Order: sequence, then structure tokens, then C-alpha cells
Amino acid sequence: MAEIEARKVQLHQILPDFVLTSIDGKRESIRAFKQKSNLVLIYLDLNKCPDCIDYLKELADNYHIYSGLETRILAVVPMSLSDLQSTVGNLGLPFPVLADEQGQVGNKYLADSPVPDPIGGVFIADRWGELRTMMYGRSKNDLPNQPSILDWLSLIETECPECGPGDEAFRKAMGEQI
Repeated sequence: MAEIEARKVQLHQILPDFVLTSIDGKRESIRAFKQKSNLVLIYLDLNKCPDCIDYLKELADNYHIYSGLETRILAVVPMSLSDLQSTVGNLGLPFPVLADEQGQVGNKYLADSPVPDPIGGVFIADRWGELRTMMYGRSKNDLPNQPSILDWLSLIETECPECGPGDEAFRKAMGEQI
């Protein structure tokens, strides 16, 4: 069962923490990333959007860029752990994919979506856990692309250059083909 803080998801506030089980059986929490790295939290309903598996693959293909920018990715999917393991377990994704079996995280994170009936959202937080942006979509094509996510990470870096990997790392990452 998911453990999640009761408060609402709001911009410029600390992300509500939760504890879920990943496809490899580990318990994961947002708290583990605070003060260590920026966080890109992806919430995708793969039952409503089977094409969104490709979105996860795109993130995986570019994971080395995110890692170089001291950014971690967490994916959360409203699915039973066994179904999630059979759906994405063989993809070898380099980031944790968590099962939101009861849908509690989705209810919390998608509750105030301006998009009706979203299939998911992307939430970007700085290394202190402050939510900097939240973007929702009704399809895979509505979700932010890789350059858009990297633009947000670049903005976070320019606002706090002493916190991150430095301008050189961002220039290098932004220059790579995605």
C-alpha cells in the first residue's frame, strides 16, 4: 500500500512525499533525492496510454544526460506491481518505475490538472524538492518533450548555479542530440 503525505501538490512548494514499490521490489521515496539531485517525476497511466511506454523509452535513451545534470527520474504508474513488471520489466529502464497500485499518488498529483482526464503528468523539482513546474497531457504527444524538460532543468541551474553541476555541464547536455 502506498504511503503518501496528505497535502496538496502546489507549485513552489515541497513535493508531497510517498513510498511505493518499484518493479525490482525496492521501496522508493522522493525523500531519498532531496538535497542530492533535481527530480523529474513522471506519472503515466499505461492502461489509458499504451504509447506512453515509448515516452519512458525516450527518457531512458537520454538518461545519461539527466544523470550528468545531477537529475534523477522516477516514473509512477497506476498498476499492480505484477502487471507493471510484465509491462515494463523487460525494458531495462535505468530509473525506478513504481507501482501506484491503489492510485493514491495519481489522485494527489493529478487532482488539480487543468487538462480534463489526463493520462499523466511531468513534475520537475529542484534538489530541495520544490516543485518548479507541472505539465499534464491527455496523450503521449501532449507531454513535454526532452528539450522542454531540459530547458526547465537549465532554468533551475541558472537560478542556483552553485547548487548544480555547473554551466559547462548544461552547455554540453543541451548541445547533445536528443
